[in-house]
Parts: sequence; C-alpha cells; structure tokens
Amino acid sequence: MSTFTTPFRRGNAKVVSEHGSAEVGQVSSSGDEESYSAMPGGRRGSRGKGEVTEGQKPAVEKNPVANSAAECPEGYSIPDYQEIYAKLKDVIVEVRPSLQNMYGKTEMELNERLEVPIKRGEEMARKLIKDMGCSREVAKELTVITLYDVAILIDDSDSMIDEEGGKRKETLVKYIDNITEIYSMAKKSGILAMRFMNGPGGKKDWTGESSQEYLSQHIYGGVTRIGTELKRKILDVFATKNQNQVRPLLVLIVTDGMVEGEKKGLLKKVIRDCVNEREKAGKGFDAVSFQFSRIGNDYGAEELLTGLENDSDLGKFVDVLPIEFDIENQLDKWFVVPKILLGAILPNWGGGSEHDIVKQKNYLAEKEEEDVEDDDWAE
Repeated sequence: MSTFTTPFRRGNAKVVSEHGSAEVGQVSSSGDEESYSAMPGGRRGSRGKGEVTEGQKPAVEKNPVANSAAECPEGYSIPDYQEIYAKLKDVIVEVRPSLQNMYGKTEMELNERLEVPIKRGEEMARKLIKDMGCSREVAKELTVITLYDVAILIDDSDSMIDEEGGKRKETLVKYIDNITEIYSMAKKSGILAMRFMNGPGGKKDWTGESSQEYLSQHIYGGVTRIGTELKRKILDVFATKNQNQVRPLLVLIVTDGMVEGEKKGLLKKVIRDCVNEREKAGKGFDAVSFQFSRIGNDYGAEELLTGLENDSDLGKFVDVLPIEFDIENQLDKWFVVPKILLGAILPNWGGGSEHDIVKQKNYLAEKEEEDVEDDDWAE
C-alpha cells in the first residue's frame, strides 16, 4: 500500500477571469511545433459563454453516450470526434474561459486550434477504454489534458528516502510512471519538464516507461523550499519569463513534508504573483494551474496542503491530493490519476461544487504582499 491523502473538500470555487488580448502562435511553451489540445469539462460554470461569437451556444450534447459513440470491433463505446470537440470547447468557453486568450475567442479560431488535439483525444480515449480498462466517462474527462503542458517538481529532501522504510520513494516511482503513461497519450513528447527541488538537472520531454532507475540514481538531500524552487525551476522558465507560452501549464508538485528553509507565506505569494502576472501578460488567469500531492504521513505536509486548499483566493487555482491508495489497484488508479491530472482544472475533480466566473481585474493582487513575513522563517 502506497501512501498519498483523502481529498479535502473545497467550498465553491470562483474562477477569476479577465480576458486580455494576445496574439498566439502555434508553438508550445517548450518551443515545439504543436497544435493546440482540447479539454473536456466536467461541470459547467454558472455564467456566460466567455467571449465566443455573440449569440453562439456551446456545442454540448446532453447525452453524448447515447447520441455519439463510435464502436470499436470488440464493442467498446468510444467517444467520437464531435463528442470530444463539444467537451473541449465547453471547457474553454465556460469552465476555464480565460483559456480563450490562448485557444481563440471565435468559432473559427476554436475549430482550427482544436482540430489536432481532438484527434489525439480520440486516440487517447480509445486506448484508455479498450487497452487499459478505464471507464468511458473518465476517459473522456482525461482528454482535457491534451490542452496542457505538464511540468513536475519533485521534493528530493532526505525524508523521501529515510522515512517509512523507503516506501515514500516507491510511491514516487509509481506516481511518475502512472502520470507519464497517461500524459504521453495526450502529448507525444511527454512531460514538458521534470525537476527536483534540491538536485540539479532533471528531464525534459520525459516519456520514460519506468522511472525506477532514474529516480534511484538521484542523490537525495536538502530541505523543502517549495516556493523558492517552484518559481526558479518551473514558473520562471515555462511561464512568467516565457513570452512564447501558448498552451496552459499544469504544474504537479510532489512533496512529503512541510516547507523548510524559506519565509513563511512565500509559496502562496509565488502562486499569487504567477497568476496575476499571466493575466497582465494577456495569457489569462487560467494560464497556470497547480496540483499538490502528498507522499507519506507527515503532519506538516498535511497542514501545508490544508492551508492551500482552504485559501479563499488560491483555492481557485490549486488542487491537493492527500489520500491512502494502492495505485496498482484499478479502482484506486482510476480515481487517483485523474484526480492528479484534472483536479486543478475541472471543478468536479477538484472538489468544488461549481465555478462562478467572475470578471474582476487584479482580483488576487490586493493581497499579494500580505502573506510573507520578513522575519518569520520556516525551519
């Protein structure tokens, strides 16, 4: 049995969106030539249609299972092109409307930029259902991640190998392997970047079938400076200092302990500053999403994640996973892996009951200086 934590239930989450103008090219944040991907939505937001052509209604089918299913030879019901298109478009227009800053605000732009991602989503859903035993609805939800680049920040402090008889590192290997397996279906080049909090280097375009050898060779040691290293190794590189970001970024942070070696409140400030900067740059409040997973049973890590999840502002952009599970068990796997990949994007996976779409400029900026106390350090 590997250890992560039961998801904390969040209150109503409000996605704060302000649509700036941005001219977007066809290059991913990694610099690769790639068409845009699309995402299925889950629950709709409670307002409006974003900024699509006036009078246009999102093409969402009421009963996609009955109305549009392609049958493969063995009789599995696979979502077809039109069904996935409707799902992805609904997410961009209603669930995460500021994604229109990257994917387009008109019917013509959306049709053009979603064409290749939808085809990839079809292939992904077919493999998930037919070859991996995933349910049809979960498979359709997972096609959401074809819209996103994914980067992983790994806590490589001493406790990752010293505590719980090495079980934490075993869980880390399973985590990386399962996320890589699913995400590589959404994007052929795989995980955009995999970085360690303390150690140098890392991997780019990771598609490895097994991370066991790579993670075993890594030298573990140091403290858990999540805010510092999240900004330096992930956000500065792929978001805030990346003028060519044309795909939203999902950042997965894996930790087994509480923050150490940096000012208290810095992590929240880093997230808040990133969200505000991307909005001001014309990419939108939804340009970066954050998912935190806890490995192990450290109370400090639980306290950290609880604070993020319950934050009245940041909870809209952050999801956390604390759960006990066996990722090799099919019932656990098809909850845990989608939760990791979708929890920060879709409200039904994140625990929020709805997304209210609120247009309020600089919503997070009002508190950007309140969280960090100059003389208060996490030890």
